[in-house]
Amino acid sequence: MFSNELATKLINLPKQIEGGTMSFDLNNEKTRLILTNPGEPEYSFLFEVSSHKKITFKISLHNQEDNTKEGLMRVDYKGGHKNPESINIYVPEIVKPYVGYFFQNEPHIHIYVEGFKDLAWAVPLSAYNFPILDVNNTDDFGSAINAFAKEINIITPFVIQNALL
Repeated sequence: MFSNELATKLINLPKQIEGGTMSFDLNNEKTRLILTNPGEPEYSFLFEVSSHKKITFKISLHNQEDNTKEGLMRVDYKGGHKNPESINIYVPEIVKPYVGYFFQNEPHIHIYVEGFKDLAWAVPLSAYNFPILDVNNTDDFGSAINAFAKEINIITPFVIQNALL
């Protein structure tokens, strides 16, 4: 576990896809890419795009350390989630209105909050000002991945192929 400040630094750190330009085949249930920053070799990241029955579509970023991973950010489309019932001094203002809130098939973004379990807190995508509020077609899936990649500062170009639908 680390501070909110370190989590923000890690999210904003420019990241390259290990192995260079890659393709996402959206027909795959899960795509995982390792991300690094040559100037910060002590940090490694897992970028994951997946779809399954419980959550129609999710995109996540984890910090990798040895054999563990710590969630930094995740977008869920059409998934369920319940926020914690109480706050601590590290809970950011953006999530405070959503204490105990239950997301039921509502697109939301999970953020790292110091002192809580992995990605325990989420806010609606609209409250976070995430540009893609829902995914209904092939273009939406690609736009959501691109928007998340921009949010977490992936600088390596990538190609998105096919559709989940």
